[in-house]
Amino acid sequence: MNINSQSIKPEYQQMVLRVQHYITQHLTEDLSLETLAGVANYSPFHFQKVFSETVSESPKQYVIRLRLERAAHFIKIFPQLPINEIAANCGFSSNSIFSRAFKNYFSISAEKYRELPTDKISEISKNKNQLSPWTDASWITPITDIQQKVDAVKLTSTPVVNTIYSFQLACIQTTLSNPENIAFAFQNLLQWAEPRGLITPTTKYFGVWLDFPFITPPDKCRYLCGIEINADLKMTKGINSQTVSKAQYLHYEMKGSMNETLDAMIALNHIYVDTMGYIISEMICYEQFDECPADKPYNEISRHLLFPVKMK
Repeated sequence: MNINSQSIKPEYQQMVLRVQHYITQHLTEDLSLETLAGVANYSPFHFQKVFSETVSESPKQYVIRLRLERAAHFIKIFPQLPINEIAANCGFSSNSIFSRAFKNYFSISAEKYRELPTDKISEISKNKNQLSPWTDASWITPITDIQQKVDAVKLTSTPVVNTIYSFQLACIQTTLSNPENIAFAFQNLLQWAEPRGLITPTTKYFGVWLDFPFITPPDKCRYLCGIEINADLKMTKGINSQTVSKAQYLHYEMKGSMNETLDAMIALNHIYVDTMGYIISEMICYEQFDECPADKPYNEISRHLLFPVKMK
């Protein structure tokens, strides 16, 4: 969430986070102003005003951007998928509506976007975010060419595929605009969890990548910081629940910076997923931390990357 915490009331921040989480969970469904205002429990006029001031995008702009960026991910990651199928899977009611929206946003057709090298994609993403350019988030280096990254990455072990059973996370959303955001979000999460007795020596800590910086500018890249919880626990005070679905997950252990994590993700997708006879089944990546991220810098913590996959 791109907000000025000094000027936005805490109750508004919590409401917007709740609505953003709802949008994430229902991106292909009806997300009209009336629907989202109902989630917020505000009038449509008041909701739109507060949301726009908090996020610097109207609810409609926010939803369309997420749908278009999700489509852009699918176009590059799944070159075998027809674009009209991607459009439908990303919440667009027709291919013509999607085509116009995609070209208006990226200044290029979806078909030509599929053919672009990744450095050009990063350049497009940078230009979409003139108010908060890449240089404001220098801790994340824009990815240049995927094949160069794949050739350069030396994974320290061979990934494996395991079945993981469904469980729940209590989570708080942040962005990747600053390296301290992840630790700060976990600190806020712990302030909520500790009085409820949810933090023990066996507590499991997770990060959830909802966006990736080579398409979405870092200050808009959504990242969830979460802890595993009992599924029946009620969420309060801006904390939301996230279901990790039962599935097969490509599993890889690593330690390193945000850039090294991104490089590993690319290598896993372009080397191992395909050669092991799988395809990525969902545009999301989980990472399980071996230590509490509120107490130690991100790049110093060993993590397990988890990609949901399915057989070809």
